[in-house]
Amino acid sequence: MKERWHWVLVILVCGMIGAAANGYAEKSATGPALPVSQDIAYLDRRINMLEQRFYSIESRMSRLEQQMSIVGRITPTPAPSQPTRDPEIDLLRSESELLKVRVRELECGILRLDERTLPESAKETRRRAPAQPKDPCRVNPETPIKLSVRP
Repeated sequence: MKERWHWVLVILVCGMIGAAANGYAEKSATGPALPVSQDIAYLDRRINMLEQRFYSIESRMSRLEQQMSIVGRITPTPAPSQPTRDPEIDLLRSESELLKVRVRELECGILRLDERTLPESAKETRRRAPAQPKDPCRVNPETPIKLSVRP
């Protein structure tokens, strides 16, 4: 592939030199010409600039090819049947779920304690209110509060 690009660049340079020579021939045929030494120096500078540009393009292309080969070696394609999962993320998710369960248990324990400490008049008012949904933590406030064991 690199060889193909090399030939493409050579052909482009030859085409540009030919176009410049053609322009030089037209310029000399149509109007007053610059001295030959100035035209040669101008063409020499232009050719040098084109060579530098082609060299930079070629070096960039080779760097890209190197990077692509390095990336291809470093990151193998995962098997389609086996999804890649990060074990740290899985651990964080499981710990997050454990914390959520623990918070729900603590909330329920606080609600039971709250129900136990309410005055009898407030308990009666709460029992008579038919529109309120019954909170499972407030239904049997006298049952012992059981929390899961800490890891």
